[in-house]
Formats: sequence, structure tokens, C-alpha cells
Amino acid sequence: MNFAMTLQDIAASFGEDVRPCSRSYDVPELKTQLILLKGKKSKYIGLHAREPLSVLCPVYAQHSEGQFFGLYPFDLSSYRFLSAFLPYLQPQPFDSRPSFGCGDRLGMVSAAQVKALERFPVFPVLAQQSPRELEKTHRTFAAVLLDAVWGILESGYQGSFGADADHIKDERYLCEARDAGFTVYTLDLSEDVDHRIFSESVPLLQERFQASSSCVQELFKRYAGKQYILGPDITVDLSEEKLLPIVLAYLPAIEKVERFHTLLRESLGSSFSLEISLDEGEGVTSPEVHFFIAEELHRRGIDFQSLAPRFPGSFEKGIDYIGSTEEFARALRSHVTIQKNLGGYRLSLHSGSDKFSIYPIFFQETEGFFHLKTSGTSWLAALETVAEVKPELFFQVYRVAYETFEENLKAYRVSVRKEELPVTPEDVVEADLHRLLAHPGIRQCLHIAYGSVLDALGEELREVLVQAEVRHYEKVEENLRKHLLVLFGERF
Repeated sequence: MNFAMTLQDIAASFGEDVRPCSRSYDVPELKTQLILLKGKKSKYIGLHAREPLSVLCPVYAQHSEGQFFGLYPFDLSSYRFLSAFLPYLQPQPFDSRPSFGCGDRLGMVSAAQVKALERFPVFPVLAQQSPRELEKTHRTFAAVLLDAVWGILESGYQGSFGADADHIKDERYLCEARDAGFTVYTLDLSEDVDHRIFSESVPLLQERFQASSSCVQELFKRYAGKQYILGPDITVDLSEEKLLPIVLAYLPAIEKVERFHTLLRESLGSSFSLEISLDEGEGVTSPEVHFFIAEELHRRGIDFQSLAPRFPGSFEKGIDYIGSTEEFARALRSHVTIQKNLGGYRLSLHSGSDKFSIYPIFFQETEGFFHLKTSGTSWLAALETVAEVKPELFFQVYRVAYETFEENLKAYRVSVRKEELPVTPEDVVEADLHRLLAHPGIRQCLHIAYGSVLDALGEELREVLVQAEVRHYEKVEENLRKHLLVLFGERF
């Protein structure tokens, strides 16, 4: 069978050139060779065998000289079929290693991400997206997982990996992620906690308590007046005055976790990891809040593997940590002490992209047992690639980001304001793009604009990045390696 002629025939049939990737796989159980093929917009798997496979329906087939070649779209059906024979394509829950999450909003660079991560002793979370990101990029959890798995096939990686349904707030998205095959579920409790309670007067709190359910009152009595000495520098004080607003504010969130955990257990057994996200809340997470939530979840039999407090300082998108590193270290030390005393989970750092100044502290205080999430940093690496290979398209990207800035600001916390940006769309043509892309304000503006940019210029962006794939992959890999080298320091 002449494979070059087969590719020409496919191009004529579909009106799209497809090119084979450099890596192929033998599947002995099927007596088949698996070939990866990419078009400008689509991904396919090609199967070379002696006979057609009855399980899958090809979109193109050719018989010649006792051989069969079938072309199949790389979709959920073909993925699930393949993963039965290539089990390393199935995502797993966290293992005992520290974990590192990579978001890929374009669904194009998982191969580069895993190439960076596999050099370090981390559990890679390659499929990581939130409902907010899905809505802005018009993707699904299934599509995110398929893009990550394609990257794994493309890279040749055969280790374990995770798939994180990030910042889940409602049952709909929880079930969509579960049905797609995700293995890590980050439950965002920010909308379930009424932080106004912490500013209410004692008489008003007492009034709330007297009108509350028996569940609230029993829970309060269980912990009220207790002190827990967890180390020489930390005592968790659950005096009645401190505990009452915590119970009133956080019980709805605990009950939601319990409900979602039950739903997942009924479907998945114990084959998933659960992360508790407090980082999107309004206030810094106190030791008392951390202790109360973790202890009460454990008492209810809820096994969770990670908890993300809200730390002091500011964790803004695309730039380094803003705040006192000493204050961050003190707060982290307290949370680590609680985590070690209660056991069974790791601490998680969200919005972890580009937080270079606190990576060494985070690694040292957690003793290398942590979860760290990045996402937008790979998006910025894509825009850096565009600026390098096709600056006229980058000028259009910046115009869209600049003009939609106020709308994009509604979904993200950043301190930069439009009037503080150093260049307008008219001026950007004359700017030094390398220096411009290092500017914190520009990075934030571009970071939060991904949805608007993809709506306006998504097709053009993808086309340029496909053509510049090698450079795009280099940018992403170099960027993530920088993150990991700073994080692990001289230990690696």
C-alpha cells in the first residue's frame, strides 16, 4: 500500500491536507499499527491492519494487497476504544508525587507541556479547565480530555496523568466532567460562603443562630470552646465567638461538598481525587477556617486529596505574586501545620502561573508535597509565538484585548486598569514587542482576553500556530521548564 498516495486520496476526499505525526504505535492485541494524522482543523487516527475493525466506522477506507487502512476521527468513541488497549491514555487520580496542573485553552500544546513536566518528579495534570474557560473557549470537558490525550500520543509519554475539572460550582458541570472521564474534581466553594456574616454584630449572629436548624446548632456544640495546639507556633482557637460565624458561613459549603462527593462515589467508587477550593473567597483563609472545614469533612467520611486556601497577598493573572513574601510564608507555615496534623491531603496553589518569587517558599514549607495550577501562562506563550512569527496578527490581537478590556475584567481579578496600559492599539505597531510582552499590565490585559480574542481571531490564530508548531511547542516547553526549575531549585 502506497501511503503517500493514500494521503493524497484523503486530501482529495476531504478537501483538507492531513499529515502524519512522527510517532506511531503497534497495538498487538488488534494486530494493528496506529498512526496519528493532523489536518488544519481536525485530528484523525489511522489504523493499518489486515482486516477492518468492526467496532469503529471509518470515514475513509482503503483495501490493497491484503492490507486495510482506515481513517477515523479522533473523538470520544475512538479514544475509548483505543484506551482499552493503551491503558496509559486513561487519566488517573493523584498519586503520592507532588502534582502540577497545566491548562491548555487552545487544546494545541499538551505534547509540549508533558515534555516539560516529564523531566521532573511530578504527577502531571494535563487536562485542566474550568467551566468559565469552557464557556469562553466554546469547548467541552470531553474536548479538553481528547486534546490532552492527543498530546500524550504525540509525545510518546506513557506515564500516568490527571484530568482536572477545575473550579466546579454546580452539579451540571460536575456530571459533564464525570461522564467525560475526568479524575480530579476541584470544588469551588466561593458562592456557597456568605462572607458578610463575619462583619455582623454579636447580637445579630446570636439571632441567626437561634433561628438556625438543629444541624447548625449541633455542629456548633461539637466544636465550641475547644483549642487545638498543633505546634509551637500555632493554636487553633475555636472559642464560641470565633466559631459561630465560621459555622454559619461555611456549613452550606460543607454540605455541598458532601452532596457532590456522594454523587461521585456512587458513580466512580474511589477512583477520583477531590480538591477543596477556598482561594476564590473574599477573605484570607484563617487557620480556624481551614481546620474546621478539613476536620468536619473528615468526620463526615469525605476523603479529599487537596485543599487550596486563600493566602495573603494578591495572585493576579500572568504576573508574579504581589505582597509580602514573609507574610505569605507565615500563613503557609500555619496551613502546612494543620495539613500535617489532620493528614491525607496536600496544599494547593491556584493562579500559580509566573509566581516565581514564592515558588521556593512554597516548595520548602510544603516539603515538596503540593499541587500547583497554571493555565494562562501557556496562552501567553502562544501569543508570544504569534508576535514573533506574524506580528501583524498580534497587533490585531492586542486591539481586541484593549477594546474588550472592561468586559474581560468582569471575570477576573487584576489590578491593572486600561488607562495604565503603556500603549494603545495605534501605538503598538511601533513598540518593541519582546519588551512589551514582559510588561505586567500588558500580560494581564492579554491573559484575561483569551475568550474575546478567540471569538474574534481564533481561526487565524490557530492557523498561524499550526504553521509555527515547532516554535510554539518550544515556547511552551521553555516557559513551563522555567516554572519547574524555580520551583524545584537546586534539588533538580
